[in-house]
Amino acid sequence: MENIFDLIKSSETIAIFAHINCDGDAVGSAMAFKKYIDSLGKKCCVFIQRPISENYYFMGIDEVANKESLDSYDLAIAVDCPNTKRFGQFEVEFFKAKISINIDHHLDNDFFGTQNIVNTKISSACELIFNLFKEAKINITPDVATCLYSGIATDTGRFSHSNTTYSSFIAAGELVKFGADLETLNYNLFNHIKMNEFDIQRLALSNTEFYENGKIAFVGITKKMLETAQADSTCTYRIIDQINSIDGVEIAVLLTENKYKENLVSVRSRNYSAQRICKAFGGGGHLRASGCRIFVPYKIAKNKLLEECKKELNRNE
Repeated sequence: MENIFDLIKSSETIAIFAHINCDGDAVGSAMAFKKYIDSLGKKCCVFIQRPISENYYFMGIDEVANKESLDSYDLAIAVDCPNTKRFGQFEVEFFKAKISINIDHHLDNDFFGTQNIVNTKISSACELIFNLFKEAKINITPDVATCLYSGIATDTGRFSHSNTTYSSFIAAGELVKFGADLETLNYNLFNHIKMNEFDIQRLALSNTEFYENGKIAFVGITKKMLETAQADSTCTYRIIDQINSIDGVEIAVLLTENKYKENLVSVRSRNYSAQRICKAFGGGGHLRASGCRIFVPYKIAKNKLLEECKKELNRNE
């Protein structure tokens, strides 16, 4: 297997891809590679389907995402993405590349790259990329360190989720040493809520529903609710962790009507498989934290999702 950094250095045009409904790990991974590749003087395009939360703009993603498309690329780099369908509208762009590198940590990765670097036991794609950079003795600038720390911090839930390991703390500590801007990233990722985000959280949480004696917590957000709050789906990502924290809840579900017959789903679990629930709808992710899209009207999606959650509860009882 050719060293991925040799592949990068021998390529003149490079495209970077991450998954739809992007999170801090997807954006941090993509931007860390973008900043490194830019330092080599290469032509580098980044493709992440919008909307992208403004909370991630401090990493520079809004300035570079989807700004330019080439007829072909010498190399494609996929980060934090288990399959090419998760590139959304940019899947076709990925296949313009002659060679591809797939860097991921999801359990359900399809090994779709020419080269695949997949480690399902690591906290995040950003931690995996940090290790790759370190092993290759790549210069980690403060900007790159900020992006990588952001991905580790968000995917571990600020070092509180079950995917947090000893190595996660070591990587985070070293990234601080490399100059990660903790004040900026913590404000943007965790301590900054816009008014429309607050409004949609208030609307959504006031309508939380409980099923199976409180073991399932369900929050549904309709298109009308988003319009009332003047918000979009990027304003909802904190809600799932709030309902997952409720005492007695085993499975927390957030269903957002993005548009007619397209619903975004986030699932969290304590002792059950969030991944198995989402896999039933063609999605996936982590054992305790997964997502999917359901392409039917909202009310039908809700019923199907709750049915799958109840099935999961019964499977383990």
